[in-house]
Amino acid sequence: MTQKRTELATPYLSGLLDFWLTKCASGRPPAPSSIAPADLRPWKDNIVVFEVFDDDDGESGAFVYSYYGKALAAAFGHSRLGATLDALPPDQRAILQPEYESVRRERLPVARVHTADFDGRQRSWERLVLPMSSDGVTIDKLVVATYELTVRPSGGYAPALSPITVQEPGASA
Repeated sequence: MTQKRTELATPYLSGLLDFWLTKCASGRPPAPSSIAPADLRPWKDNIVVFEVFDDDDGESGAFVYSYYGKALAAAFGHSRLGATLDALPPDQRAILQPEYESVRRERLPVARVHTADFDGRQRSWERLVLPMSSDGVTIDKLVVATYELTVRPSGGYAPALSPITVQEPGASA
């Protein structure tokens, strides 16, 4: 695994990527057991965690939401806890499924900015997808962190202050 450090617009995502890199061992993504839930406290409201289940032929079968951050549930109007990607609208699934499959196959993080119409309002989100592996081989969890961005008048993106409330790293909840 190449641990190339990507510059991200959102400092919180940069911090999460740095944390994830410290948990990688011998060029492998971290094991879920190496990260305590309390370790993710600085980002907890802006992450979702997927359990990844294989189908009978060893291919990825389902991505199931096993954790859904409060800020994301508020921003999107609901939690998807317990749902699969199959429950998403087809246009959303068509974007996310290949992205998550790529992270699973390549075993490397992916970051991107996604701009779309959300309930009649154009919004941009910076996303970071991090793979995890219980056995050091198969990616069986994905941690996805998402923060809304605003466009700076001078160009480029800046982290949005609303509607997502971001907790300072290290602060207690």
